[in-house]
Amino acid sequence: MTNPLALYREFSPRTRAVLAVNAVNSFGGGLVLPFLWIYLQQVRGLPAWVPAVTLAVQAATAVAGGLAWGALLDRLAQRTVVSLVMLIAGLGTALYAFATGPAPALAAAVVYGLGISGVGTVLRFLYAGAASARERGLAFSADYAVFNAMTGLGVLVGGLVAAGAGAGRFTALYLADGLTFLVAAAALRLLLPRAAGEDDGPDEDAKPSGGYREVFRARHLGVLLGTLTMCSLVSYGQFRSGLPGYLTGNGALGPEGLSGAFALNIVVAVLAQILLGEQVQRLRRSTVLAVSGACWAVAWALVAVAGLGHGGGALATALAGVVLLSLGEALVFPVLTALLNDLAEDHVRGRVNALLSVAVSTGSVAGPALAGATLPWARGLPLMAVLIAGCLAVAAVSVRLRAVLRPALDRPSAEPGAEPAPEPAAEPALLAAAPAAG
Repeated sequence: MTNPLALYREFSPRTRAVLAVNAVNSFGGGLVLPFLWIYLQQVRGLPAWVPAVTLAVQAATAVAGGLAWGALLDRLAQRTVVSLVMLIAGLGTALYAFATGPAPALAAAVVYGLGISGVGTVLRFLYAGAASARERGLAFSADYAVFNAMTGLGVLVGGLVAAGAGAGRFTALYLADGLTFLVAAAALRLLLPRAAGEDDGPDEDAKPSGGYREVFRARHLGVLLGTLTMCSLVSYGQFRSGLPGYLTGNGALGPEGLSGAFALNIVVAVLAQILLGEQVQRLRRSTVLAVSGACWAVAWALVAVAGLGHGGGALATALAGVVLLSLGEALVFPVLTALLNDLAEDHVRGRVNALLSVAVSTGSVAGPALAGATLPWARGLPLMAVLIAGCLAVAAVSVRLRAVLRPALDRPSAEPGAEPAPEPAAEPALLAAAPAAG
């Protein structure tokens, strides 16, 4: 079993600071996470199209904004970009507090989408500055646990606050979320120079930068990003759309059962990092990908069976599927994130993390679209079949991944204090292990 306190002591002051900032941000995000649709339609009395368009605009802005932030991270001083990202995201969520009509709601969506698109990118960029592959891998794992735990706590507190009547309570929640971003901006502005003084020297603003074209020329990067997109589609994208739509549409579960499933998702995600986070670092990354794909395939098979039943048996089967879905998520996303950052050249690291965000977001957006198109057919069973096939495809990619990755990248050292083997100077960092054609 991983000792969280011992691992925390292993982290550098820089990594600890970023984890603390993520905890504050995640709690603030949880405060408002479930409420935007309810807030705009029921509390502010706006037509149903307003929250729908607001969410769409926010998502579209986030995709475009994420690419821009990635380019800026590769060109400007990191603490400048980090502070700007946090300030814009904080302003955007605070603007929702005053969204009394369609125009203010859409304006808030644009500002918030632009800001929040950079938050995950800059946090991963900062974790990637860790001194060793081991610390990077453990930092991404700890980040996943912190995000889930603090988001869940925020949802609980936000639900208690929003239970009372009146728009004032929702206004307070959005302003509180905005405040967490201001705290994050101030904390990182103060802490990053001390934690990474050599990175903030006078020449940082003039550091060399590559373009997205250079990133895409890296061998096999498209396969990895496509795999991340598929992982997101069959997990995040369906957990909040296909799973509840299938189980409730067939009458297998009610609202109470779904609430239990969402709570179980958070608990398993956090416990998996506490119990398995360090052990996973000792496994081949290709093996972790294969195990996650297999877990998801079995999970969706269990969900498919649960949707055809009723009562306690259906609930137990569905929750077993949720456990496997959550376990697959907790295993694969931190590992693939660490892999991409181990492979990235420093001068395009911002862009690589931006593309990672876009890949995950694309899967999350495509998931509900896929569910909406297939759930009306044959009691939703075609959706289950597509998801199982997608999970098996993820597992199959692991075979190719093991073939093209150097052993040091597929299975980085798990010993405390161990440094990664030096990279040959003649090889590009992005998937240089791929064998030459022919």
